[in-house]
Amino acid sequence: MQKISLIKNVRFLITSVLTYVIVTTVFSSFVIAQEPINRLHLDSLYVESFDGTKLATMIMRPDGEGTYPTIICRTPYGSAWSKKTMENYAKRGYAYLVQDTRGRFNSEGVFDPFIYGVKDGDATLEWVRSQPWSNGDVGSMGHSYVGFTALYLAAGSETPPKSVVVNQPVASPEGGLFYGGAMNHHFDYYWSLLVDGKDQDLEYMYSLDWDNLFGLLPLTTAHRGVNKEIISYRKWIEWANGSFGRGELPEIADIPTGTTAYLLVSGWFDLFNNDVIKLYHHLSKSGTKERIKLIIGPYDHAMSPPPDCDMNFGDWDTLDVSAIMSQWPDRWLLGSENGVEDLPSVQFFLLGENRWVGSETWPPAGMREVRYYLQSDGSANTLNGSGRLTINAPEKESFDTFVYDPANPAPTKGGILCCLRPMTQAGPMDQREIETRDDVLVYTTEVLEQDITVAGPVTLELYASSSARDSDFTGKLVDVFPDGTALNITDGIIRARFRNGDGKPEFLTPNTIERYRIDLGSTAMTFQKGHRIRLEVSSSNFPRFDRNLNTGGPVGKEDTMKKATQKVFHNSIYQSYLSLPVVRTDMFEKSN
Repeated sequence: MQKISLIKNVRFLITSVLTYVIVTTVFSSFVIAQEPINRLHLDSLYVESFDGTKLATMIMRPDGEGTYPTIICRTPYGSAWSKKTMENYAKRGYAYLVQDTRGRFNSEGVFDPFIYGVKDGDATLEWVRSQPWSNGDVGSMGHSYVGFTALYLAAGSETPPKSVVVNQPVASPEGGLFYGGAMNHHFDYYWSLLVDGKDQDLEYMYSLDWDNLFGLLPLTTAHRGVNKEIISYRKWIEWANGSFGRGELPEIADIPTGTTAYLLVSGWFDLFNNDVIKLYHHLSKSGTKERIKLIIGPYDHAMSPPPDCDMNFGDWDTLDVSAIMSQWPDRWLLGSENGVEDLPSVQFFLLGENRWVGSETWPPAGMREVRYYLQSDGSANTLNGSGRLTINAPEKESFDTFVYDPANPAPTKGGILCCLRPMTQAGPMDQREIETRDDVLVYTTEVLEQDITVAGPVTLELYASSSARDSDFTGKLVDVFPDGTALNITDGIIRARFRNGDGKPEFLTPNTIERYRIDLGSTAMTFQKGHRIRLEVSSSNFPRFDRNLNTGGPVGKEDTMKKATQKVFHNSIYQSYLSLPVVRTDMFEKSN
């Protein structure tokens, strides 16, 4: 991969490390029309957690006597950003609390990502409710990991917060670290290094050679390339061998439903979007539609479209998401009659048409599965091969073959990523260079005679064999323009040993056909008339996912690599197909 200049490294510093700072100001960017409170009081103190660990905490509230609702924000990124946000909310009648998470900045203890979030949050919640300035009503908010602490603040409490606002949160720690049995390598390695220790050594972070670091083997010795232990990363490698942290990490099912009002904001090109949608479904089971709202924009992890990508998003900001995020706690904690409960349950940006639409469900009502079957003459390799996508099931006996070499993996170009802007560019990028590789199978429809709109989960049902005891299979949904430009929309992976989804390794019998169901994530996209729909199939997408070395050995503990011969089958018995959630656009509601 290409080396990045120092100037771009500085951009990386600003965008990836301070994304949280920038996005958090969104919460304070809209102020309701009321008389502001000008005299404020600031406390800086320690809150004692369940085991006596002292958590550094700041609270800003209106000065003088009175009780107020409290907004809690627990962060591993420091509180230097927080003064303006705290002031804005305190002037509106809130007590606003910012706390360093355990082991970070001024808090005691050791930061172990995700592990103490529930217990430390619960201790803070109970402390707030015991204070003389608290009226007992609590809300939480946050972006990214701070969104995780906001969501799971309620998991250990019998009386959860009344309002939660999160954007691009880590809704599921397991889903943030792993995907389809593989490691989210790009995110796992970078972020574990960022939060290793008490604070961020930003100058050190942007001095590193990330191309080299991502490629180090074995993964368990990746710390040798840096001057930190990155203990959390090495623990996640252990989890990648089957446990995936289950039993240690909190889960979406732990987040209480019922009386809490949740506003969830996500992005089509953010790493955590899949789990935000899963969270929405979990909350919707028992929460009322007035109290559960989901917004999905054309965002990467910074609540804005990926910069420098190859897709034009038009007037993407016509929906004032920042205003909705700010109004949400006002409705549920201050009693403001601002109408946010009347918004559509789901508002999302429709890619390809560049407009916001609404729906009362996700996927939208009327969605139907349309299967596009993989076919070829036995040579679907590269964009110049014979690979086809058709709605007609195959009859001929046929398969395609490629060789996956983990020493030369198919590189990540754009896609569903978190952080490290612009060192790894997120979002839609022209994939034609990737599609010239012999280890990438390419299946494409005929030119579309009419628009086709999809909105919902995209899956790939694949029948394949491998000469290895373990390997990976990847899929990528692509929009092909009339001039040949091929923009990736969403993607996914399955690790063969974990193909059954239960975390118990089941190794392959070499050259035996197996069925794989690959989750390619969710999207809302109109493939326009004159375009074509394309599917890429390969065995790597690196460094988005860690490489499978094809040995069947322990994940992350080897540096020996083997080539694997992969066969993808598509015939009357083994019907491999791409499943698209097709909808009618006249079924959408108007977005507010």
